[in-house]
Amino acid sequence: MTQLQSNRQFPGMGDSSIEFFISDKETKMIQNGNVIPFCEIPLSIIKLLDEVIQADININMELHDMHPFSKTKRIEQFARCRFGGLDFVGDIKDGQLQDGEYHDCPKRGNCKSEGILCKLPSYNGQKLSSQDVYLMQHLSTPKTNDVIADEMHLPMGSFHKAHRQLYDKLGIQTKQENTRIAFSLNLIQL
Repeated sequence: MTQLQSNRQFPGMGDSSIEFFISDKETKMIQNGNVIPFCEIPLSIIKLLDEVIQADININMELHDMHPFSKTKRIEQFARCRFGGLDFVGDIKDGQLQDGEYHDCPKRGNCKSEGILCKLPSYNGQKLSSQDVYLMQHLSTPKTNDVIADEMHLPMGSFHKAHRQLYDKLGIQTKQENTRIAFSLNLIQL
């Protein structure tokens, strides 16, 4: 375990927050030190999730398209898409549902609900694009810029421009800073 991870504890294990996550294709929740399957979560949490769904017509429509006959499945799908990553930031804190988190969904890039149900991360008030996320992830590896540019199907000039724009957006200058931010946003695991 790295030094960065060694002193961290998942939300809901030692505090009053709640963390949703996907494990073995099942939606689960950590609350009061217990891992609970989605089918057993308290009604108050179901109501909190449903309020957010009902308040946004686009989210509501997407979920109805996915699960037209089951409100329970719509609510679970929302929790999976919006909060499915197991990270170190609670999804519900002090009774308030947080904005959402990035997690590496296998449907990313091929889902018609992408950006509606799930969230791309933000940093310093700047929303990151899919290209920014991909670039941050790959700049956090030992790959050379040539290899990353080739994988992104970008000429080197375009790669360098995207790289510079990303670093300006993040307010950084080094790969190490990029890696620290990528880890903090749950874009990479160390």
